[in-house]
Amino acid sequence: MNALRVWSKADEVRMWLLCLPPGGGDARLYKEWAGRLPESIGVAALELPGRGGRKGEPWATSSEAVVDEYADAVTPLLERPVMLYGHSMGAVLALDLAHALRARHGAEPLALVTAASEPPERRAVEITSDATDDELVRWLRALGGTHEELLGCPEYLAELLPVLRADLGLLERRPRRALPPLGCPVHVYLGARDPMVDGPGAQRGWAAHTTREQPPRTFPGGHFFVSESTEQVLAALAEDADAAVGGRLLRPR
Repeated sequence: MNALRVWSKADEVRMWLLCLPPGGGDARLYKEWAGRLPESIGVAALELPGRGGRKGEPWATSSEAVVDEYADAVTPLLERPVMLYGHSMGAVLALDLAHALRARHGAEPLALVTAASEPPERRAVEITSDATDDELVRWLRALGGTHEELLGCPEYLAELLPVLRADLGLLERRPRRALPPLGCPVHVYLGARDPMVDGPGAQRGWAAHTTREQPPRTFPGGHFFVSESTEQVLAALAEDADAAVGGRLLRPR
């Protein structure tokens, strides 16, 4: 099945916001954004196999193959400007996708937003794909964002933990490459209480991946600050999308 999920009607879209979920997540996380952002900003998302609409497909084992698949899937959207948004693991894949689009089409996204993520060369190995179930649950509890009753539900964990292990393994096998920095702006979104991300260090690290560093934005909340500060995050995304096209985008619903 195609990796792309399009959540907006294309008629009013003047720019696409293309979202890459965090580890263990799927494209449905961004469905409601289509009704909360200006109509001129279309919302689409990319989804790894083995979850959401791709449940039952084999896990991805190569990040390079994933990025190739993503680059193929988004081709129909490239008739309009595209801004990439990646949360946590999704930010690393979004960076790789930006480079893949530059290599394939000679054009980068208009902007890249990296949320709740250290740049790939700074990511600490806090948990690995061979961790026990108990270790993964303790790690999820420390991250926050998952209700305690779900962490105690065997049926929920039986669904989540295999997906999470597959995603951790994907990052572990991701090759490290030194590529020229992107020419598009890179916006760093941070959670004020995120235990996984050192804000100043992350900003400095992501700045090395662009020739157009932007001031970071910090939001109330932890690693999953988007769910705690949704309105503020969507307002920031709309502002950054508008700036990427020179202030010609925003229009109230």
